[in-house]
Amino acid sequence: MADTIPEKLFGGDALGAYAMAGVESVAGMLQSGSISVIWSLAELQDFFGVSGDVAEIGVHHGRLFVMLCLAMRRGERAFAVDMFGDPPGANQDDHDQFLANLARHQIQPEHFDLAVQDSRTLIQGHWPGSAGNVRLVSVDGDHRRDAVLRDLALAAASLNEGGVIIADDLFNPWYPTVTEAIYEYFWDRPGDMEPVAFIAANGPVETGAAKLLIGRTDFASRYKAGFKLLNQDDLKHCDAFAGYADVPHFYFADQPSKRPLDAAMAAILADITA
Repeated sequence: MADTIPEKLFGGDALGAYAMAGVESVAGMLQSGSISVIWSLAELQDFFGVSGDVAEIGVHHGRLFVMLCLAMRRGERAFAVDMFGDPPGANQDDHDQFLANLARHQIQPEHFDLAVQDSRTLIQGHWPGSAGNVRLVSVDGDHRRDAVLRDLALAAASLNEGGVIIADDLFNPWYPTVTEAIYEYFWDRPGDMEPVAFIAANGPVETGAAKLLIGRTDFASRYKAGFKLLNQDDLKHCDAFAGYADVPHFYFADQPSKRPLDAAMAAILADITA
């Protein structure tokens, strides 16, 4: 656990304010259930002292990327990769809207790097301008099977010890190849990577689909304990997933109910993870 609360780059309340209301001002496919669990994930990384950069493959207008940026601490940086059309950069409107949304949330050019390119051109373990010390990375780019497998490998190679991958569109009927790729990724037993939480969709497919959080084995039990504590009201069950035991599944019958990681919760979590 961190001895002190790291200083947030955009202030301690910025992430919560965005998660509760500001996110609605940015177009995109990120549902309230995913927001609640990813918000918990950011708090848990603070609690466990996990530091590093944040990144996303496939940012669209930045609905999730803004959230990742607002979780950053001083000294951290955000990396965005998106083609914005084919050939890269052909969709200028999406590119401009992405930058406008960042600026509106006080995320300035010195806080992030944007690579308008195909993720196939990236080198495993490194983002453009980064040493590869990534703690949060969202994979939401090309949804073809081979592309998803490639991006998962790229993301895993970029993670630091406590890093987590947010894999999007699992079980999305529009993109069955994503589900195929994620299962294949785990069938191959990808080193020390394993599922740590499944987030069910809580809205129509056009507003987002299920997400899978993937982390390193050494941190998996700590994250699972944290999610079970902070998101306990939306915990449906813990079951095996893709051959890995005890993966918490979060389901949202109504609006999600997230508990804050306050002093009381921190004491409980410290005891559980001791």
